[in-house]
Amino acid sequence: MRVGVFIDGQNITIGARYAFGHGNMHPLLLGRALAGDCELVEIRYATGIPDPEVDATRHAPERRRHDLMVATDVVVLEKTLRYRWEWHIQDRDLGDPRDHKDEVTKARVKSKNRGGEKGVDVWLALDALTMCTRADIDKVIIATADSDLDMVPQHLRMMPGHENTTVVQARIQRDGKEIWDNEAYDETVGIDRAMFEIARDDFDYDTDLDDDEVAAFAKRIGSGEDGIRD
Repeated sequence: MRVGVFIDGQNITIGARYAFGHGNMHPLLLGRALAGDCELVEIRYATGIPDPEVDATRHAPERRRHDLMVATDVVVLEKTLRYRWEWHIQDRDLGDPRDHKDEVTKARVKSKNRGGEKGVDVWLALDALTMCTRADIDKVIIATADSDLDMVPQHLRMMPGHENTTVVQARIQRDGKEIWDNEAYDETVGIDRAMFEIARDDFDYDTDLDDDEVAAFAKRIGSGEDGIRD
């Protein structure tokens, strides 16, 4: 069976950080683990990226990380974050707001130009849906816990000629927790700690990557000989 893997970058990275204490994974290694014995046709990694004109400090490591993904034949889809100034609460001891309904309190706040993924959910859904309609793919694995992407298999079922395409959801699975089946998909699978460790990315992207180290990594994982179509 020919498999395509679509990764909701921010959702999976944040989920892994909370579940395993470290967020970054190599999309190629994650895609291979999810595909198993099936033929892996393509991996698409979609995410927002900081604007270099607004937040160069956060943009640089993401740029290096995405460049490494591309070097291992991952299709990286980027959408520049949109920014707006807003107040950020500094105090962390305000308590549960449900216990202080309608109360007025004082707190320290800081003005912050915050980036957000405006319109990214729709963009992700459209690209994932496009992957599901490709004639060279029989099964699509969508790595996300975002319920907004539940519309992808639902809409696919309404498109004549794609009734046999299998759509699977892959979600981060915390230690000791069961993965509940999402009825919107044909199947639901977990990205557990064992799979996370297989795909774990420990590169330091805060500084320029060493070319020899990158070449050695690409050779070690065999990204040039795996047959993934660019």
